Amino acid sequence: MQQGMVMINTRPQDAYKKQDVLTAGPVDLIVMLYDALKKNIVLGKRGILKHDVTLAHKHLVKAQMIVTELINSLDMSYEISNELMSLYDFALTSLVHANTKKDAEPLDAVIDMVDNIREAWKEISSMSRGQVQLGEELA
Repeated sequence: MQQGMVMINTRPQDAYKKQDVLTAGPVDLIVMLYDALKKNIVLGKRGILKHDVTLAHKHLVKAQMIVTELINSLDMSYEISNELMSLYDFALTSLVHANTKKDAEPLDAVIDMVDNIREAWKEISSMSRGQVQLGEELA
C-alpha cells in the first residue's frame, strides 16, 4: 500500500455493525457488550480446549477488557450496582484464572452468568422500547 493511502473497510458486515453501535441506545449498547463478552469467552474456551494458547489468550484478554468496561460504567449510587460489581468481580477473577492456568472449567459459570444478565438487559431494552412506543401513541 502506498504511503498516505487509507485502507477502506471492505467488509459490509463491519459497516452494519458500526452503524448498529452508532445508532444504539444505552441499554442496547450494554446488550452488545454482553454479546461481545460471551463471544470472546466462548472463543477463549475453544482456544484452551484446542491447546491454542494464542487464541485463548487473545479472546480471554478481550473478555477481561469488556468486564473492566462494564465495571467502569457502573453508577454506584444504585444498590444493584453493588450486586453487579460482585458478579463482575467473579467474572474477572474467573477469566484471569482460566487464562493464566489455561483451565476452561471456570468459563462455563461465567457464560451462564453472562447469559442471565444479558437476558435481563434485553428485557429492559424491550420494555423501554414499549414505553417509547406507548408514549408516541399517546402524543
